Amino acid sequence: MNLLTLAQKYNTQAKCVKYLEKVRWNGKPKCPYCEESTVSRRMKIPFRIQKYHCNKCNRDFTVLSGTIFEASKLPLPKWFQLIHLMLTAPKGISSMQLSRTLGITYKTAWYCSMRVRCAMIDDEIDLLEGIVEQDESYLGGRPRRRNRPGQTSENAAILNQMEDSPKKIKRGRGTKKVPVVGIVEREGKKRVRLEVMEKLTGKNLLAMLKRYVNTEKAIAVTDEYPAYAKFEEELQHLVVKHKEHFFADGELHTNTIENVWSIIKNGLRGQYHALSKKYLPFYLAEWAYKYNRRNERPSMFAETIEHAVTEEKPMLDYKPTKPVAEITTGDAIRKAAEREATAKRAERALRGRKPKLRATAYTKNKSKRIKKKATVSRKPAKRIVRRKTTNKNAAKNKLAKEYGKISKKHR
Repeated sequence: MNLLTLAQKYNTQAKCVKYLEKVRWNGKPKCPYCEESTVSRRMKIPFRIQKYHCNKCNRDFTVLSGTIFEASKLPLPKWFQLIHLMLTAPKGISSMQLSRTLGITYKTAWYCSMRVRCAMIDDEIDLLEGIVEQDESYLGGRPRRRNRPGQTSENAAILNQMEDSPKKIKRGRGTKKVPVVGIVEREGKKRVRLEVMEKLTGKNLLAMLKRYVNTEKAIAVTDEYPAYAKFEEELQHLVVKHKEHFFADGELHTNTIENVWSIIKNGLRGQYHALSKKYLPFYLAEWAYKYNRRNERPSMFAETIEHAVTEEKPMLDYKPTKPVAEITTGDAIRKAAEREATAKRAERALRGRKPKLRATAYTKNKSKRIKKKATVSRKPAKRIVRRKTTNKNAAKNKLAKEYGKISKKHR
């Protein structure tokens, strides 16, 4: 479906609402707050979206409640066209280009496109299997060259002596670029997972491998970076030595993940030019989403709309409702923790868990063990003796009474 066909098919707000109700509810409205299906229809107001009332929690809602379309003044036909433009651009499309194509402001284009990227986060993707390639890359600006055209050798020498001028042009880990780690399948569907990583340590890289790869049915292929040495503890690990074989040594290569980096960096240079470190995970989610569905173009739009109406609202007032890292990788981390806990429970069940013994002491008596109760030395509690306090007024009253009796006798 091209853009012209989409614009003709969903050219009104009513058609878009009808399509969203079919995708989300399939003819049976359900409350998004309490998941109750006993709802009543409110009176329809012209040029407004149909409202429903939940009989359980007593709240009103529409088909847009709790979705990326909620609280947006942009018409739904424009939303559909924006989603189509983002899906049909393999390397991405900038917010400025969206604003020019759709006739909307740059601020609206940026806000809506970020919401769509949040709907493109793959939470239910299966674990990667087979031969998987893992590699790291660094995204960011290029360092400036020391010698520019038109400069003489004397001018270049003066500039090189300045404090701001870099003495040596660094690459990779020596720069201040953002490190990004990717894992891709070589065979089958060739799915990819991308993630921003602050520190490229062996612990972090191994945690990401366990998060996205089925270690029992996979073989990892990486370069000779020392942090990948821990992979041998979990699965079969092959190392590509680029100093000996720069491109490939038969089937031993990392060309698949290098192809992914080429797509990302071409899109970064050609479309976005620069990306902030804060929102980079959203753009990585978009690239991974489109790469994993590159052979499913006809059904990609319908799947994205389904994600858009089922996902919670991730952006509010032009800001993320949660930390960006939690939105992009939070579900994957939780699922990995659940898998690890399930594996530990199964291992305990196979070994046979021993019952816990009470606090007892064991002593050896020849070849037998005699069980003795643990004696707890308890110190006797200190006796608290309270001193009797005399009341001066009571003593005076007593003396006054006795004096009164004596005086009566003498009278």
